[in-house]
Amino acid sequence: MAASAQARDETKPETILDHEIGPAKLDIPAMLLKAKKESGRSTFSIAKEMGRFTIGKAKLNGDQYFAWRIYDDNTFTADQKAEFIGAMRSRQINWTINTVTHLLRFVDNKVLFGATLTASGIRYPERVAIVSDVRLPKGMGWLKGKEAIAEFLRTTDAYPLFGKPITGNASQSAGVASLTGYDATTDTLMRHDGTTLDVDAFAGEVNEYFGPGGYLFQKRVFPHPDIVKASGTGLGTVRLVTVNEGDGPRPLYAAWKITATDAVADNFWRKGNLLADVDVETGTLRRVRTGGGFRFEEVETHPETGARLLGWTLPDWPEAVETALDAHSLVPMVGIIGWDLALADGGPTIIEANTFPNHTLYQDATGKGVFSMDILRGVHERAVARKEKKDAEAKAKARSENRSWRRVQLQNIRDGLDGDDA
Repeated sequence: MAASAQARDETKPETILDHEIGPAKLDIPAMLLKAKKESGRSTFSIAKEMGRFTIGKAKLNGDQYFAWRIYDDNTFTADQKAEFIGAMRSRQINWTINTVTHLLRFVDNKVLFGATLTASGIRYPERVAIVSDVRLPKGMGWLKGKEAIAEFLRTTDAYPLFGKPITGNASQSAGVASLTGYDATTDTLMRHDGTTLDVDAFAGEVNEYFGPGGYLFQKRVFPHPDIVKASGTGLGTVRLVTVNEGDGPRPLYAAWKITATDAVADNFWRKGNLLADVDVETGTLRRVRTGGGFRFEEVETHPETGARLLGWTLPDWPEAVETALDAHSLVPMVGIIGWDLALADGGPTIIEANTFPNHTLYQDATGKGVFSMDILRGVHERAVARKEKKDAEAKAKARSENRSWRRVQLQNIRDGLDGDDA
């Protein structure tokens, strides 16, 4: 979510990896007073409305209500306010659209679906090794235990590497690491930002926190030269959401997660990162935002590179859209997928697939509700209608088959009685 921050427990020792991303600590009274001042409404009226949005169907949290300024009657009509949804409601909607549930885990699996993409000629980061407590084929680069991880990190020649959990909260990117090399003289790993890590300590944390669910080491992907000029060497991905309502996949919306120059990942909650609303037809940036909550600020240029972002068109955009559509065509039964797509120096590259994309990202990028008829509401309502029609047809078929079965049984009884008479 937009204003999430890592919540630290001071009783716990400091860790290398941000393996837990906690909720932001909110000062609701201060937010109420600020909202009152901006909107001219009473605090009671605002608090009542906030309660309706957090407890009701929309399932927002308090931070989102204030971050998107839903309290502002001068900006939003009642109908426009009703188009905002929270993460829980987003997930419920995705469940309705993604009815072929047996495929969801496959698509979300970074290893299995990644191999499928690669075999289909779709660019995907090269796998180097996999950490797992569960046995895997050794040909997949299987590593089990702290010692095996540390040995791999000391001896591999595959740097630069990017490490990330195989399972977990993709929208938060907890546990990610960008490693540029290994220094044998100090027995340390070098990170993308110039800092170093103790090999054994890093290997221990990867094993402890991510060994049970799996951890993936991949060859690092570098951004397109035009992206480097605009936002630095960080790999900011585009979240491109595609849907398939039975007539082939099509793009729904897109947002570019823009990195600060030294960011390890592109999540909007990370300090210095930005988020842009992308015209899905043209790849042009229509709005660029930074900060979160009441700190939301619209900008036109990148604060570090100085490059103009507003109105800029992303490189290789038509090919990027085609890449996502090609990937979705591999699993046409899945209704909606959120692709994290890198505009890379070798061409558009899929970094991850998410069958439960958090649609609050659209709201962070645009400042508008995603549950509008032309974006998500229409897709959802048509999915509900298809399910109701399918259920009605199944019930009708079952009734027909039941009536046929009873007719057969009655005929058998009659035939039996006729035989007795004979």
